[in-house]
Amino acid sequence: MEDINKIVYVVDDDEIFHFIIKKMLGQQDDNLVVTSFLCAEEALEQLSSVPQPPLPSLIILDMNMDRMNGWDFIEAYRGMKHSLNYNIPIIMCSSSVDVRDLQKVEHTPELMAYITKPLDKMKMKVIEEYL
Repeated sequence: MEDINKIVYVVDDDEIFHFIIKKMLGQQDDNLVVTSFLCAEEALEQLSSVPQPPLPSLIILDMNMDRMNGWDFIEAYRGMKHSLNYNIPIIMCSSSVDVRDLQKVEHTPELMAYITKPLDKMKMKVIEEYL
């Protein structure tokens, strides 16, 4: 078993969601370190910092945020992922059930899954698959 902790980035502008997901992830794995970002720009800045910080094992990304939304984040991530030398799985987590969003998810290779809020045990199992 690995001695290093797995890092999960949670990118969401809702502080209550951060609290909930930290609690739920903490119940699943003691070796998880959850790093919270209230805006997508901060997460991108962290990913591109030099020297490179330990990369996350997973990014949980909200779709609807002010300034830079989840789709904008993915577009910016595409431009930098080659320099990371690691393909970070991304799970989009949103309250939207719009069919157009679901279709867009299917055509976005960076997204491993799409789950809707609120979180429950079944949705947490989807997250766990990528950790």
